Amino acid sequence: MKPRAVIVGAGLGGCLLAQGLADSHEVVIVERGEGDDEARWPVQDVGWPAGWAPHVGAGPGGSTRLWHNGLIEIEDEVFAAHWPFAKAELDPYYAEAFELLSGARLSQVQAAIQVLRRRYLGFGLADGLFQGLYYPLWPRNVWDCLGLQGRVQLVRGNVVDFDLDGADRVRSLMVDEAGQRRALTGDVFVLAAGGLGSPVLLQALQMRLPLPALQHAGAYYEDHPMGFVGEVQVSVPLYKLWNYRVPGTDGNLRLPLVVRSGGQHVSFQLRPAANYYRNSRRERVGSVLNDLRRRPWNLLLYARLLRHWDDILDILSFKFGIKLPTRHYTLLLCAQMPTTPERAVWSAPDANDGNAARQRRWTLTPAYLQSLDTAVQAVLAWLAPVTRRSRVFADWHQDLRSAAHHSGTARLSRTADTGVCDTDGRVHGMVNLYVCDGSLIPASGIANTGLTIAALALRMAAHLQGGASSSASRQ
Repeated sequence: MKPRAVIVGAGLGGCLLAQGLADSHEVVIVERGEGDDEARWPVQDVGWPAGWAPHVGAGPGGSTRLWHNGLIEIEDEVFAAHWPFAKAELDPYYAEAFELLSGARLSQVQAAIQVLRRRYLGFGLADGLFQGLYYPLWPRNVWDCLGLQGRVQLVRGNVVDFDLDGADRVRSLMVDEAGQRRALTGDVFVLAAGGLGSPVLLQALQMRLPLPALQHAGAYYEDHPMGFVGEVQVSVPLYKLWNYRVPGTDGNLRLPLVVRSGGQHVSFQLRPAANYYRNSRRERVGSVLNDLRRRPWNLLLYARLLRHWDDILDILSFKFGIKLPTRHYTLLLCAQMPTTPERAVWSAPDANDGNAARQRRWTLTPAYLQSLDTAVQAVLAWLAPVTRRSRVFADWHQDLRSAAHHSGTARLSRTADTGVCDTDGRVHGMVNLYVCDGSLIPASGIANTGLTIAALALRMAAHLQGGASSSASRQ
């Protein structure tokens, strides 16, 4: 008889873990959301505002229902500085996850990164850290593309309690299904409810089981601030490299320019622009592409698109390979942020209806914003050899928004003194309770977290099948 794995959450981590366990385990996934925008489970900002909604995806596929999910590895030096194991331990799972999420081989893209890097240097840019960001031509809902329907049992409900067997083992989860409660038993339980969902469940467990590790649930929160910070006019045809079609694949590669400032990585994408010296009140550079990916049949969004010529340049290059000549670019910032041990994610009653709502306190301090100013000047200096003129937008700090890469809130750590989970993703002090989503990630640099979540899920599947041992257990 197969062991039973109960996974809470049908997002990226839950789906990739289910894929890895489907042959060896009886897999049950509990998913409380139904649609792309799940109004029943709000996230409320009590710190820096997100700038858009939703914070998270809902329904089978999770965030892959909402966003295109660019694929990028976290840099070795970020692993060395912040992770409890070396990147080399995750590399084989990165390769496996990359192919599952894109249909392309990671080795193909790594080779293309070097080719594209040499072409940038050939245009006169100084050498530096060029990090590769690969986009498959079409976004993929992982629930659909992995073919999980019928291979796993899907339970539509909300986890409301843990049933414990002693002080270190979960016996079952209490699930509310449309007002009816029942216990889901299992051999192993995995929280994959996301960086804003899993810590709230762990905090509920802490009320009954005061493990030292659980005091960190919801702390060490990280999310990438993103925003357009300025524009440049260059003297070389960089538009030819904007969306580089990787040979042998249908996807496109971009190389953000990464600088270091205040101990953090800060990346900048050069995005071809249709105009220069913008005259709008706050010099905002808008985009409608994320809304279009979520609601492709909304005609009003296409009307908005006609006012966003930068988006049209992006679509022509990305989808059709048409690269219209331009020397004008906007600078899109995506930055690593420092984390703190203060709790930044929790649950509290909604003031309007009394129902539980997740609270997020995202903090961008004046000192951190100053370090981003320094990074902007550093990237302009990097681009100076090929720049005719440049300028930084006034008050661009105010337009920074969340990248919705919620991570760190149940972070991997060697001991319960500094995090929630051990190097296998198991909650410190528990026998059969794991976490498998972005909340595990102790630091992401400037990388979108999707590929790393998928790799961690496949690594966990190998561990639960007995095929992988943690770095800690080998010492």
